[in-house]
Amino acid sequence: MLKTSLAKKIMREIKDFIKEDLIMVDTEGTIIASTDSKRVGTFHEGALFAMKENQMRVITKADEQILQGVRAGINLPILHQQKVVGVIGITGSPETVLPYGELIKKMTELLIQENHYQDQFEWEARTLETFVFDWLLAKESLTSIEKRAELLGINLQLPRQVALMEWQNESAIATELALNPDDIIVRWGEKRMILLLAPSDEESTTRKISSIHQKLENHTQAPVFLGVGQNTSSTNIQSSYQEAERALKTCTPEKPIVFDSDLRLEIMLQAIPLTEKTAFSSRILKSVLEENELLETLKTYFKSHLSLKDTAMMLHIHINTLHYRLRKIESLTNLQLKNVDDLTALNVSLHFLEETTKN
Repeated sequence: MLKTSLAKKIMREIKDFIKEDLIMVDTEGTIIASTDSKRVGTFHEGALFAMKENQMRVITKADEQILQGVRAGINLPILHQQKVVGVIGITGSPETVLPYGELIKKMTELLIQENHYQDQFEWEARTLETFVFDWLLAKESLTSIEKRAELLGINLQLPRQVALMEWQNESAIATELALNPDDIIVRWGEKRMILLLAPSDEESTTRKISSIHQKLENHTQAPVFLGVGQNTSSTNIQSSYQEAERALKTCTPEKPIVFDSDLRLEIMLQAIPLTEKTAFSSRILKSVLEENELLETLKTYFKSHLSLKDTAMMLHIHINTLHYRLRKIESLTNLQLKNVDDLTALNVSLHFLEETTKN
């Protein structure tokens, strides 16, 4: 069946190639698209004959007096998968339009075929997305998941490693990624994709993840963050997904790819409720929250692994200026940077501040 929306789309595609009027007729003989809007919705008897005979029908001036809704020109049946799905009509002198009639017919059939493949691809993608969603979030019994996996050609015997990707702009992702046949990739909302990696050695996985990240950043022209869970059995895939989510939350512009296996302190920090994080960071940093220069100095100090030389260099300040700022931070917070407990409290509070600000 030829949909009206598709008929209008095809009409827009081909009307620029010829000056004559065009019509698109459905299998009931009704004009569903036309360069002359007045003809849409009217009956076309000549098109009905062309469909029944499955061959081109020339409409003459004399036919305009006999057949309902016709104008001089030609009507060509449109085939899809060896079935007549409609008719395209070209209005004008038959002698004028005949030479390129078959070309217009072929173009129309190719556009219908292309749309069919696109619809099929999108349907398959949606089916796979739904399956992965139910699989990862344990929406169905294992037996049901196994049956659906078999229909989709997915091997549930393979262990899997979940990678969750997130980007910052609205760009649609349509780039080729170097994946193995057993890897699965689906969209996961507007700005996310999820990748279920088939087993591989650690080095190969790291290379693949880095390559995917680079391609996505090149494609979106914006930061892309990537959290990777650990290898697990297909029946325990939810744990790898949760790990990937946890790793993704710790990604930063400086460290856009995070493997859950590399997380240490972050594992504990992720479990703390957001309200508690806000309260903690406010308590520790309340005296410097309005001091942007001091906050940036403290952040850089930790990023530089407590190196005074590197901190001063990154901030483009003299070492004496740095000493002054650090002493001021100690004075305002009543915490000592040489005290391990105080240093840890400051570091954790900065982590919490960044997370709560981002949220």
